[in-house]
Amino acid sequence: MTDHDDRFGMPESAFKAARESHGLDSPVFRAGMYVPTRYEVATLSPAKLLPIVVDWMWESPSELIPNNEQISELRAILLSRPDTAKAEVRELIVACEDYLKV
Repeated sequence: MTDHDDRFGMPESAFKAARESHGLDSPVFRAGMYVPTRYEVATLSPAKLLPIVVDWMWESPSELIPNNEQISELRAILLSRPDTAKAEVRELIVACEDYLKV
């Protein structure tokens, strides 16, 4: 059984390193620092999920850059959603496919 709170295998040490490299006392929020949980990918509205996923894929600090396996898993969860036919979910799936082409 998959852990719904899992952030696609990103270890806590990666989040800590990203916070440290950005500056622990920095008042600026760094895009891409949030990696969604598997549960969030399965349940959040596409409108809320899209910026999270796009920022993680394209704006994350080096410590949190997703690999192809993680994006493939993300895509698989999106494909299993009951609202897969919605344009917003399709947009997320295409974003994953575009990432995997890079």
